[in-house]
Amino acid sequence: MRPYLLTLAFLPFLAAAQPGELFFLIRDPCGFAPPDSIDITGDGIPDVVVQGSSTGTDDVPSSSGHCSLLVVNLPGTAFLSDLDGRGNRQLKVVAPGERIKPIDASRWDDLYIPRQLYTDGAIPVAQWSYGHQASPFTPIPNLADQRYVFHTMSDGKAWHGSFTVIAPTDAEKTRIQVGALVPADQSFIVP
Repeated sequence: MRPYLLTLAFLPFLAAAQPGELFFLIRDPCGFAPPDSIDITGDGIPDVVVQGSSTGTDDVPSSSGHCSLLVVNLPGTAFLSDLDGRGNRQLKVVAPGERIKPIDASRWDDLYIPRQLYTDGAIPVAQWSYGHQASPFTPIPNLADQRYVFHTMSDGKAWHGSFTVIAPTDAEKTRIQVGALVPADQSFIVP
């Protein structure tokens, strides 16, 4: 009789989870659409991707958190960055009429830190939150007035140019408007 009772006592701990049960515990509270790639150069190869990022509470499912929609560069494409006052790299927002010169990447040593450089980055497009401190979908203010500079490869040549991110509403996709696209060894004026 005792082995029988002992087996019944441990039976709940021996049960295995059924396939797919965990799927219902892990969900996307932000409601992100699948990542959407965008071809800036028109060569049929995606240069950037629109994707979501979220942070939330540790409880499962997450009861509250913050959601962000971002434009992120893909491999082979980089955004122009600059040093801030403390020496940290940040994406450079350029003004219309600003001249962008080719960046000399031939000097690489520990004594020379270039001020401007093409690096990986993420451009915030919109943000919102869910849970007890929920806030509505809010595009980044003045996003259409901000110009960004990129560097990429297309058809075996290096190119650089500028673009603007058109902020989406709930119903539309994030769009990019290319302002300039010239060979990387030429300067251009941001439109």
